[in-house]
Amino acid sequence: MMLSSFSLKITFIYFIFSSIVWAEIPVKNYSKKALAYHDTVQGVYAKLRQELSEINIGAQKPSFNGSVLVAHKGKLIFADSYGVSNRSIGLKNTLDTPTQIASITKTFTGTSILWLAERGFLDIQDPVQKYLWEFPYANITIENLLSHRSGLQDYIKYSFSYWNSNDPMYNSELLSLLSKKKFRLLFTPGAKFDYCNTNYAVLGLLIERISGTSYKNFLTRYIFNPIGMENSFVYDPAEEFQGLYARSYKSNFSDFPNTHQDGVYADKGIFTTVNDLFKWDRALHNHEFLKEESLEEAFTPRSSWSVKKNYGLGWRIKCYPNGEKYVYHTGWWHGYQGIFSRYIKDDFTIIILSNRYISGISDNAEEMYNLAQKHLNLTPMG
Repeated sequence: MMLSSFSLKITFIYFIFSSIVWAEIPVKNYSKKALAYHDTVQGVYAKLRQELSEINIGAQKPSFNGSVLVAHKGKLIFADSYGVSNRSIGLKNTLDTPTQIASITKTFTGTSILWLAERGFLDIQDPVQKYLWEFPYANITIENLLSHRSGLQDYIKYSFSYWNSNDPMYNSELLSLLSKKKFRLLFTPGAKFDYCNTNYAVLGLLIERISGTSYKNFLTRYIFNPIGMENSFVYDPAEEFQGLYARSYKSNFSDFPNTHQDGVYADKGIFTTVNDLFKWDRALHNHEFLKEESLEEAFTPRSSWSVKKNYGLGWRIKCYPNGEKYVYHTGWWHGYQGIFSRYIKDDFTIIILSNRYISGISDNAEEMYNLAQKHLNLTPMG
């Protein structure tokens, strides 16, 4: 059932009020500490750094193009870049080369939703229709979107059948398509997990509707600038971006062309660097952006613990029989691939970003953790 005219009036009044309150929320200045290294000249970190330099995917596979970063308790152990960011002009990748992180973007979108919830702008148990009245599914909640348990079909799979243009399709146009076609749900909302990019595209619109600004501006104002993520931005294919960023390559080094789906954001679309992503890691770890309770909620598996590959609220989770877990998110869009791996208990972070299609990134992240576990007596996963 769609919202009644009375409900629409109430919602309109709510947003007038919320926009007044919103203007009073100050932008927080987070601690912007320079990235620091452990002592990698001597001692255990020196030995670990040497071994990481030999087993990381950039060292193992000459075809790898990208960057690798490994850190423990807020300090770097290893960070290096490989290959080219722009082959046509011979530009090499660096630790500050912006690269599309694809679905790792979902960690920013999900965390932004929880940030709004902490400040009383929404409740994740609310139906999406409360804020996006054009959304045609009355029984889908915000939490259903966050946890990929909505039953929505993935626009990545069907939008080519409905978009007859070379122009980008943006989230608002995706919402119009949902409203017009009312695609059937794959299952009753909440019944099971099904990874779906449409969920996070809708969450991006929800952030915009509540905050009164674009997703791009929201992230820039409340996350990128305060944290000091100086080489991060939300991509818009219609803009003439003049900066130097990593191009997307197939395995044979041919270019990956844009499609209309590159206009959709919040499920993907952020360009950032391993250094900037580590600053995001620090802001989360230090509870500068979200309270500890909210992060714990985000890192709680929504399926049974027996399901090893699990999902929380914006985070993939691996659950182990011994009760341990680690949270992470992978990304893959065109030739861009990556993993943002966070072992919360030991404060151990691995970031790998690539701008050329290659296999084995996630496996290599776990391989590097297992190596570090032996040197640093980290928590065994298994």
